[in-house]
Amino acid sequence: MSLDRIIFKETQYPQFITKELLEKFADGIPVFSENDPKNPEWRETPNIEWDLRRDGYGRVFVKNEADEKSNPTGTIKDRPAWELATIFRDYARGLHLMAADRCIESMDVPRFSIITAGNVGLSVSEMFRKYGLPPMKLLVDAAIPKERLEKMKNLYADIYVADLSISYSPKEIKALTNNENGVDITSVMVLEPHAVFYDWHVHEAFNENPDEIYIPYGSGRLIENYLTWQERTIRNEVAGRKDTRLRVSAGRVIGISIFGAEPEKHDSTADKLTKRYNPFAVYNDQDIRAMDALSFTGKNTGVYKVAEERIKEAYSLMDRHFPTEPSASAGLALYLQRYDEGKINPRHKILIVNTGKGI
Repeated sequence: MSLDRIIFKETQYPQFITKELLEKFADGIPVFSENDPKNPEWRETPNIEWDLRRDGYGRVFVKNEADEKSNPTGTIKDRPAWELATIFRDYARGLHLMAADRCIESMDVPRFSIITAGNVGLSVSEMFRKYGLPPMKLLVDAAIPKERLEKMKNLYADIYVADLSISYSPKEIKALTNNENGVDITSVMVLEPHAVFYDWHVHEAFNENPDEIYIPYGSGRLIENYLTWQERTIRNEVAGRKDTRLRVSAGRVIGISIFGAEPEKHDSTADKLTKRYNPFAVYNDQDIRAMDALSFTGKNTGVYKVAEERIKEAYSLMDRHFPTEPSASAGLALYLQRYDEGKINPRHKILIVNTGKGI
């Protein structure tokens, strides 16, 4: 298959599995509980009250994913990076359970491909470097700012550049990243990215007992995790198996409105949210409407367009107090826009997610 792309960077790594690599994967990556707050998989990020009345708005709470005590690279993308690292641990242990590690000489080391605007590349690079895992294969858009692409040279990753306004199949994504026998993380649903990439974050946010949560909308993975866990929370409640991470009632969880903020301009300063092609989103508008009709989510849940002037204003406000960037501040931008439209109930608790400042 011949596809138009540029090989920006490739990093040396063994092609074939060895017993030494399997031992590193199996024993070098720690195991935490998936849902036990006494043995958490992730350190909770802080929730900070913020009074915006002097700026003409109201009181809000900011969930600060830029906190480096929780997220080492200062962005929410550290959470899915950890989830991807654990796949190698489980892969190695699975081979051992099947005794397949006795005949591994001809087995390729699994390689992962993913589409990124930069931040997930930074987070995965640091996580995979830490545990000695094979470098992620990053596919970035040819429209990426040149200065960001140059910064990506230092990542522990293979980097490929292509026109991402084109609709590529998973097979083509793997071909573009020299990974024909590997895994395209962007499209593989068996790993449940819509449920596990941000599951701890989502429960932390639910436990703040907000009425509305405002988040950036880029790949869609973050809002997918919110919607997935709203739906699973009510099903768990009915089945009598409440998630141990949850400190609020199921009724409160499914009453929360989740607001995804998407720039209305394709040349927005929030350029990590302005994907020209969103290849494998799980939830679309009809799914959200169905969840609303079934009362599995708040009545105002949805993805909303945000004006560019609001994004700039939100970034200016957020940047005074938190490490952020225009894309990370988009949730605040949507709140400001709705406030001026008279759509904010002053009695409601508002939670704004700052997703952090990346590459």
